[in-house]
Amino acid sequence: MASETKESRLSRMEKILKEKFQPSSLSLRDVSLEHAGHPGMTKDSKETHFRLQMVSSLFSGNSTVENHRLVYATLGNEFKKGLHALEMDLSAP
Repeated sequence: MASETKESRLSRMEKILKEKFQPSSLSLRDVSLEHAGHPGMTKDSKETHFRLQMVSSLFSGNSTVENHRLVYATLGNEFKKGLHALEMDLSAP
């Protein structure tokens, strides 16, 4: 029986963001280790904190808050599954 490989949150998020925003530039990094020891973080906490830099034409004409809301809504299921924090640097081309 072939073993199943579980897709990482990083991979899932990249796919979701690329599909929704068609970015000209995307950098997503797992920075969870920088938050070790923070309240709520346990030794089993993995892929909980990310840093995103993305350039997409969908951000044109929007405020920073509107762009953040778009990304949060797009990644809503990941937040429900344990994503805790997402630092974002979003811009239009």
